[in-house]
Amino acid sequence: MVDIHAHLLPGIDDGAKNLQQALNMARLAVADGTRALVVTPHHLNGVYRNPADGVRGHCASLRAALRREGIDLAIFPGSECHLVPELPAALVAGSALTVADRGRAVLVELPVHHVPFGATEILEELIAMGLQPIIAHPERNAEVAASPDMLAEWVAMGCLGQITAQSCNGRFGPRVQQAAESMVRQGLVQIVASDAHRDSRRVPELSQGRVMLERWVGSAAACLMAEDFPRALVAGDPVETERLDNVRQPPRGAGIRGWLGRLRA
Repeated sequence: MVDIHAHLLPGIDDGAKNLQQALNMARLAVADGTRALVVTPHHLNGVYRNPADGVRGHCASLRAALRREGIDLAIFPGSECHLVPELPAALVAGSALTVADRGRAVLVELPVHHVPFGATEILEELIAMGLQPIIAHPERNAEVAASPDMLAEWVAMGCLGQITAQSCNGRFGPRVQQAAESMVRQGLVQIVASDAHRDSRRVPELSQGRVMLERWVGSAAACLMAEDFPRALVAGDPVETERLDNVRQPPRGAGIRGWLGRLRA
């Protein structure tokens, strides 16, 4: 599996506190079946600023530490960029990082409770720049969870949705899990990632979330979300979202509801 959203770089945001914890997280990721991971420190969220050059340097240092410890995990630089008006300019200036530093996709974060004014316009600007926005954990944003049509509009524009693995297995509570399932079944998210912050609780594990995805939309769709699509993003290749549409299994009972609908018509 490939994880495009994890906070492993030690001491630069609210993720790993030190190198030992970062190495512990890397070991957990490998044990869970992850082979490549994008480190994504927070950037432009009003608390943390992690310019691109600094992230690249921290990533190189962690990569060297992984080699010394014999931990077989490929890591790539990235950022979790807050969706603020200055983000497009920061990307143009090269002070904000794209996913795996490939210049094709950018992981964007919303506030926890609301969608900021002008969010759609910022996303449109990013798309006009030739970038594909990836909406991080929309199921954990209260406004988007309550109004998923907003996410549907963004996906129709060309954005991707990235769900958190622990949202799928209920670690963020039943409401978040229900929102996650609904978004997955509706085809509003295309990527699963860990959003790991620690070596306990918020850990870099994808497999349990993947199991839930398999229950919701089938193993082929889960494979695309946990392996193929994130691997394409790390390589800088386009994500062929129609592949997910073709294999995603319909919600349970959809055929019955459809048949009843036709009968009543």
